[in-house]
Amino acid sequence: MSHPRLFHRWKCPWCAAARQAAGNVEAPVAFVEVPRNRVDRDELEAVSGQRRVPVLVDGDTVVVGSQRIVRHFYATYGDDSFTRSIAELDLEIAALETIERPILDG
Repeated sequence: MSHPRLFHRWKCPWCAAARQAAGNVEAPVAFVEVPRNRVDRDELEAVSGQRRVPVLVDGDTVVVGSQRIVRHFYATYGDDSFTRSIAELDLEIAALETIERPILDG
């Protein structure tokens, strides 16, 4: 089985949060730095349908967005000590979805 791949940029703060979460749970991650210019991110678009980072590819699962990636790492690779963090992330993600939906639909 191959390691999860985290498509990221080193100077991206959202990517830093995803990398930190991978480190917190000692997930075996392969880091794939994408080009600075979004036009040159063909591989990223092929796996995720978009050109923004961070994106995690873990087997057949593709996770887009730092909070969702952090949640995935904690839920998949973390132990019981991450349960509270997962619940808090679920609330944050739900709140963001209610804010983002009118913007995306409008």
